[in-house]
Amino acid sequence: MRDMLMFFAYSFEFLEVYLPSQVGRSANTVESYRDTLTLFKRFVTEVRRTRLRDFTFADCTRDFVFAFLGWLKGEGNSDSTRNHRLAGLKGYLAFAADKDVSLESIRLAVLSIRPYPEVQQEKETVSPEQMLLILAQIPKTGKGARNRMLLLTLYESAARVSEIVTLKIGNLRLDAEYPLIHVYGKGKKERYIQISRNLAATLSDYSKRLAGVTDILFPTRKNGGLTELSARSVQSMLQQYADEARERAPSIPDRVHPHMLRRSKATTLYQNGTPLELVSSLLGHAQLETTRIYAKPSMEQMRTEIEKSVPEEDVKAVPLWAGKKEKEARFLGLR
Repeated sequence: MRDMLMFFAYSFEFLEVYLPSQVGRSANTVESYRDTLTLFKRFVTEVRRTRLRDFTFADCTRDFVFAFLGWLKGEGNSDSTRNHRLAGLKGYLAFAADKDVSLESIRLAVLSIRPYPEVQQEKETVSPEQMLLILAQIPKTGKGARNRMLLLTLYESAARVSEIVTLKIGNLRLDAEYPLIHVYGKGKKERYIQISRNLAATLSDYSKRLAGVTDILFPTRKNGGLTELSARSVQSMLQQYADEARERAPSIPDRVHPHMLRRSKATTLYQNGTPLELVSSLLGHAQLETTRIYAKPSMEQMRTEIEKSVPEEDVKAVPLWAGKKEKEARFLGLR
């Protein structure tokens, strides 16, 4: 029977071919799936004491997956993390069922497992003033100039860090009527991001210093040559500068990461009056609802909308209990 096929029979193709090449998932996304399947393998072999070759798709029942999720909880994983691992398993099973239709019933059984309810926490952002303070911590050296230009471009363009570290000088269109940068986003989708003329001028001066040296916009030296910075390196430098800036501005979040800059810029644009549709286009989102997660309204925006919804007659109306203190108290449930 086909469901006796070893569970991990398709894992290599899934991780090394399908995700990165066929559907264009980012390196971080691929590693997330790899982590999920690696944890699942650990549960199979170390906790359930089953040899890898003996664990089949038929063994991957709803109860087995529930046991895996329970083990993750015992290991200190949050509901959000467990949901993430569950989604990873579902993704792998969808791929396997597409390869072999006889596995569809197994995929559907696991698909029926509902995610754990999560408490949605407010996403932190950095204000433009905080961002300026973070940038001010960067030393005035050659490496510092690169780091400052990278973080400034990352923030001002609201691009993903993976889109910025792979930029080449040829991706810049700085002399156009409307300066822009050409990036490759998720799923290998191309898009053009308009940037301010001030940023374009700064990028122009910076890129001229690289002319004849490398076509990589933000290079780093490795093994005697120049290569692209990794996303992890950007994360590390940003956190370092944020930690230094926090000594002067304690309100800066404890953990500042590249994706926070993307969310922060989107929020600032939206709160300054940029229509949500334009913010969505800048971020490269296919769905407007995705942008709503990034761009949160300001208190002033919410107050304006609330006041719009109150009829003028209600604002002017005099309460029925006006001048009658005892009735007023009883109306409010007081004595």
